[in-house]
Amino acid sequence: MQRDAAIALCREKCLKETTVRHLISVEGVMRALAARFGEEQDLWALTGLFHDLDQDHTGDDADGHAHMAAGWLRQAGVDDRVINGVLAHAHERYRTDLMSTAVVHADAVAGLLVAAALVRPEKASGMKVSSVKKKLKEKAFAPGVNREEITGVEGSIGLPLDEFIGVSIEGLQQVAPEIGL
Repeated sequence: MQRDAAIALCREKCLKETTVRHLISVEGVMRALAARFGEEQDLWALTGLFHDLDQDHTGDDADGHAHMAAGWLRQAGVDDRVINGVLAHAHERYRTDLMSTAVVHADAVAGLLVAAALVRPEKASGMKVSSVKKKLKEKAFAPGVNREEITGVEGSIGLPLDEFIGVSIEGLQQVAPEIGL
């Protein structure tokens, strides 16, 4: 699926613009992670873009989350690897490869990075790993962000925390103009 069609699908299915912006932020992080690992950037980016596609519909239904999106994506003819990654971000049993594991970390770090960018006058521009790590330690800052899904990245996908945050910042910066950061 081409990016334009993927964005159109997100806009069709998501009920809130904030959800679309979140999806795009995770897309940017996933694209940067794919580049770092020498993986298929478009495939990883689509996984990030679609990971929370049904969030506005499933809400607090943790068991149902991602399954509705998987159905929509199957109907749209999206690659099964992307669908598995979407399911993996919400359900551990689908975390079967690097991409489907990385999306969990990308989701969490994107939330932290967007929150950090929103409180900076220059937004995502010039963001530093050290300042993000300080925000990571402040539990009252972006309290909905699962810190363990960020700090556990080295044991999970083999990237040291500083490198992961650095790559993720670069990914967010690539999509920042599109999401107002």
